[in-house]
Amino acid sequence: MKKLFFLFGLCCAALIFGGAYAGAEEITADFPDLSAEQAALLTDGDYSTVYQSEKLSLTVKSDAPIKAAYIIWNEDPADYTVSAGGESFSFDGEILHKLIIFEKAEEEFTIDCPEGGSICDIYVFESTEFPDFVQRWEEPCRQADMLILAAHADDEFLMFGGTIPYYAGELGLKVQVAYMTTHFEEQPRPHELLEGLWAAGVRNYPVFGIIPDIPYKPIWTLSEAKSIYDYDSVLEWFTGQIRRFKPSVIVTHDKNGEYGHGAHKMAASIVMDAVEISNDPEQFPASAEKFGVWDVPKTYLHFWEENAITMDWERTLDSFGGMTAKEAAEYCYGFHKSQHVWGYSVNYLEDWDCRQFGLYRTLVGADEKADFMDHVEPLPEETTVPETRPPETSVTEQQTTISETMVTTAEETAQTTAEEGNKTGRILLYVIVGLFVVIIIIAFIIVGRKDVKRHR
Repeated sequence: MKKLFFLFGLCCAALIFGGAYAGAEEITADFPDLSAEQAALLTDGDYSTVYQSEKLSLTVKSDAPIKAAYIIWNEDPADYTVSAGGESFSFDGEILHKLIIFEKAEEEFTIDCPEGGSICDIYVFESTEFPDFVQRWEEPCRQADMLILAAHADDEFLMFGGTIPYYAGELGLKVQVAYMTTHFEEQPRPHELLEGLWAAGVRNYPVFGIIPDIPYKPIWTLSEAKSIYDYDSVLEWFTGQIRRFKPSVIVTHDKNGEYGHGAHKMAASIVMDAVEISNDPEQFPASAEKFGVWDVPKTYLHFWEENAITMDWERTLDSFGGMTAKEAAEYCYGFHKSQHVWGYSVNYLEDWDCRQFGLYRTLVGADEKADFMDHVEPLPEETTVPETRPPETSVTEQQTTISETMVTTAEETAQTTAEEGNKTGRILLYVIVGLFVVIIIIAFIIVGRKDVKRHR
């Protein structure tokens, strides 16, 4: 009997430690060049506390080997370098929430941003299975099924309802989100924006406009918006986005600004003007030369009365555990915590009905059903892979910089290998433990029967 209990104990230990091994653990980051107060700014998980420097240079260490680092920048940094194991990786600073996976585990790494920068938090991990809060952003789409222009962060859910959860999260289409305004002066809105999009199933990093949001200033007319912002510059910017992403479908605001917001009116007006000129190489020739021209097959405006459709946001989404598309949009809007003070919600009220759209412009005919993708086919997978850069050929550059494409490839390879290994290991572990448990149960039954016979 003692041997049986010993075997049972081994099984339990294998299950406990095997399960712990299969999962990923965040490890403690140390910053030897910083004071305790400065280091606390980078490890408290709070977007509102920031470490910044005019010439940022950080060394990050840990008692455990570091396989990956997750850097939460407070705002878009200038170009920066991450160095580890004698190699350097150069980044252009476009992605605020940046995951970096090293080819092999390192004892330390350094972050250098010569022009300065500010960082909210740094997380380090000893494996490539990550907690749910870690975002693995891909580059913006090379070509998009759908391009969504939102005037502000949170409009993508408040005004467009289940559009992103359904088309990106449920159907897995390439949905590229663009914001007309930026919110870097309104922290933590950029982080809330990324959390909401990630939760909605968007994997291609959004793009930000060239004008700042002006909080607490009501703008009620298009003419007022044009007087505040440089309309032609924004039109040139968005025409460039159309040519860059070559979307099958564009979705944007109501020309009357939903509840009357002037920036919403301007977003709609920008789209209406841009789709008429994006195929003309003489209009904004710089982006035409860079990306080529593009004529958008379908363009939708919120509340447009012609060719009107009512989207079904009560459809259930398997990717959201059976939530309706509207409930999924509500869930994603929940990440915009700083905006909840205004009392907005995802709803079907008259000036906010997130189901009502109209086909403003089409090259493929009128809709036959309430589906933004009606009469257009989703892009083949191979056409939506982000464009890669050629390998560097300069010996000097190879010694100091590895292109971000190579880092991305290493990330994908490491994650795939780790995930497959962990899955296989877990399956074998559970099979072995299950067999041990069955054997022990059978042994207990046999011993029990013998004890009964003895007593008889």
